[in-house]
Amino acid sequence: MSSRGIAGRSGMLLFSLSVLYAGTLLAQTTDHYAIENARIVTVSGQTIERGTVVVQGGLIQAVGADVETPPSAWVIDGMGLTVYPGLVGSLTTVAMSSEDAPAAPAGFGGRGGGPPGGPPGGRGADQSPPSQGPEDRPGTFTWVSAADRLEPDEDQLGAWRGAGFTTVVTSPSNGFFSGDAAAINLAGERPRQMVLEAGVAHRLNLTGGPGHRGYPSSLAGAFAYVKQFMIDVRHYQQVSARYDSDPRGLQRPEYDLTLEAAEGVRTRRTPLLFPGSTATELRRAIATSAQMGVRPILYGAQSGYAMASELAAAGAPVLVDVDWPAVSRDPDPEADESLEILRHRLLAPTTPASLQAEGVSFGFYADSGRDIISGVRGAVEAGLDPVAAVHALTLGAARIFGVDDRVGSVEVGKIANLTVTEGGLFDEDSSVKMVFVDGQRFEAEQGGGASSGRGGRGGRGGGRAGGAGDRGADPDADRAAGDDADDALSDNELRALIGPSYRGPYRDDAVTVIRNATILTVTNGTIEGGSILIRDGRIAEVGRDVSVPSGAHVIDAEGQFVMPGIIDAHTHIAGGFNEGSVNVSAMTGVLDVINPDDINIYRALAGGVTAVNVLHGSANPIGGQNAVLKLRWGADGQGLLVEGAGAGIKFALGENPKRGGQYPSTRMGVMDIIRQAFIEAQAYKAEWDAYAASGEQGISPRLDLELEALKEILEGERLVHAHSYRGDEILQLLRLAEEFGFRIGTLQHVLEGYKVAKEIAEHGAGASTFSDWWGYKMEAYDAIPYNAAIMVENGVTVSINSDSNEEMRHLNQEAAKTIKWGGLTEDQALSLITINPARQLGIDGRTGSIEVGKDADLVIFDRHPLDNFSVPQKTYVDGKLYFDIDGDRERQAAIRAEKEALTSKRRIATEQEPESGEAS
Repeated sequence: MSSRGIAGRSGMLLFSLSVLYAGTLLAQTTDHYAIENARIVTVSGQTIERGTVVVQGGLIQAVGADVETPPSAWVIDGMGLTVYPGLVGSLTTVAMSSEDAPAAPAGFGGRGGGPPGGPPGGRGADQSPPSQGPEDRPGTFTWVSAADRLEPDEDQLGAWRGAGFTTVVTSPSNGFFSGDAAAINLAGERPRQMVLEAGVAHRLNLTGGPGHRGYPSSLAGAFAYVKQFMIDVRHYQQVSARYDSDPRGLQRPEYDLTLEAAEGVRTRRTPLLFPGSTATELRRAIATSAQMGVRPILYGAQSGYAMASELAAAGAPVLVDVDWPAVSRDPDPEADESLEILRHRLLAPTTPASLQAEGVSFGFYADSGRDIISGVRGAVEAGLDPVAAVHALTLGAARIFGVDDRVGSVEVGKIANLTVTEGGLFDEDSSVKMVFVDGQRFEAEQGGGASSGRGGRGGRGGGRAGGAGDRGADPDADRAAGDDADDALSDNELRALIGPSYRGPYRDDAVTVIRNATILTVTNGTIEGGSILIRDGRIAEVGRDVSVPSGAHVIDAEGQFVMPGIIDAHTHIAGGFNEGSVNVSAMTGVLDVINPDDINIYRALAGGVTAVNVLHGSANPIGGQNAVLKLRWGADGQGLLVEGAGAGIKFALGENPKRGGQYPSTRMGVMDIIRQAFIEAQAYKAEWDAYAASGEQGISPRLDLELEALKEILEGERLVHAHSYRGDEILQLLRLAEEFGFRIGTLQHVLEGYKVAKEIAEHGAGASTFSDWWGYKMEAYDAIPYNAAIMVENGVTVSINSDSNEEMRHLNQEAAKTIKWGGLTEDQALSLITINPARQLGIDGRTGSIEVGKDADLVIFDRHPLDNFSVPQKTYVDGKLYFDIDGDRERQAAIRAEKEALTSKRRIATEQEPESGEAS
């Protein structure tokens, strides 16, 4: 580089360059530069192979191949250099205050009375009182603005600039609603000079962060929390707007800082940063954003490769965490990683390429600028177009946050944020030579600049991406991992070894005929040597004279038994949870947290189970809402739901909801909690009924998700599934329900149901019990194995449930015990795990027995299902073969072979095991 001097009225003056050390970078004091003879990647237009960029006054004054250099400019010889727009980090906490839980101004609190951010003047989240319920908001900091809280650290800024970044989006990170993010430039004498744009997005988390106590304490609780908050924001705006338009005769609404500050999110002016890494999490984020009526920016997205088309259809921008999962530096030879984890490790870096192919707008983030560059290199190796990668690091990211009119491309009039590299940005030997931030030049010291090496940085423990480690990092790495370096395959070669999906049905035939079987219809007797015709997922014919249509897939089941699919009326697989932080968690629901990847779904199918009732736990008197699922292995959460199933909710009596040292601590207290909740629900219902009767078109009452669920019980639209043991508490609950005018749907466990069977039948409740569990805790001491039979004899609709991931795989054997313990018939015993639970869940019109017109949910056993030695051979759900004992053997062999290929031929790990990865 050289100086041509600065022209002034007094003639040519020598320009003296002073150099300021700033971390690992150097800053020059002039603001007038010309970079000549450089390759210029404008991003917004054509790349200029040899051109000039002129910078003055913090702006780009000229760019092109034929630009004349002003005589007053400090000239930089760009021969061999490439000029990019300054890189943009899409999600960081750069320059954020270390204060974990900001306090709201005094006087702004939730129903609990304290400030939502903690005690007045408090700094630590550990000092804030625990949340007492949905209207307390200690985990919500909507009034916090990143632009107001900048505490820049020059070493940190220097490290980001050294990696080529000139702009980052930074946000507070504590709490559920953390506050407004800001786009900042990475230089400035004062923090406010760094702010490019305040309020570019609002950050949402699904955990309360360090120090959060109380509600919500579960993922389902977090979803209920954030949905209720946005409901409250909208209602607050409506009430305030009505008052502002004509205040006469209206009660003045109380000013609520927390709700007021979320107005931009409500109006969709401010996008909401919504987290989700796995495909399941991303689908939840999309669905919940739609329910909340917000404009999302999804962040995490490492499994975006699995649902890129869905992300495109959702239309939401995506910020990809390029801190790719990695293998262990010293893998445990005994460890058996699931195939899902092995596949995810290889496929995660392909996410950006998948998003690019589907036209999804995306940016990148990681813990540091160097990690971002390293991770993006891994994505380029995995198929991402380097041009698209540069776009996502510059103009694409700027456009997501609405600052593309100022930064993100090399254009005249834009802010002079530039990154100058020696070599292409993603070349192995590339290095950042200098950056310009607001026209201020920072030159990298020797050894600075972007990190070199292949692949991504890897897991949060420091591992490399997808096992694609830099072999120069540790000459002993190959030997430490026990692999022969010469046999190691590239990531792309490893990806070619990935087989088909091992989820979903083995067969999906339009027409299937099961022939020559003993058919246990449950409701219409037994058919020896019978056949079942399945057409389009439903039972079309049943009998001895069923004809076989042309093209049908035929199963010869001679010597075998066919029964309806088993239904488990009480389980916690695939989404069960406890929101034990509050006594009433009716606002939470399994629907928000269904986990279709739970391997217990497939294991249940192997035991002949085709449908389940997934329940909240028993930590509180009134728990959360349930979900009734068909076990369609391979479907997403929405695809598992049984259409038309009765909505339900979990209650719990007895020892479990009693809280040592807290209310309730007695059975009387448990019942009092339930009674008080329904008193509030009655008042809530009356308010809504009066509003509906008035025919008003004005502001409706506030929608309360907790009371709404209880209102649905009062209206007969939601079933109660009540965990219970003792006869006295069962009677108490039945009488309370009759007092408030509703019926208990099912009593769960109900171990002393035999003592009050007549009263249960008169009330009209069902009972879902264990076969022969007793004595495992004090309130189970009076349990007897005759319980189910006695209740059946008294006219109660009874089912046998598992409440166990293991026991649900042999519910046929549990039902068989009632023949010994109570003398039930075979059909009665089978009813306990088929038609009776179907009736309890409101799905008996479509499943639970073998009848024409019902769903083809069927199980083929090699012996009579009530035989202790019987084994399920095939399980059908909606006529699709979801478990096949022979197919399973082949599938397991293929899985083992693929895992062996991926583990023995993978590239050598150099760092720690990842924390992320889908469970098998």
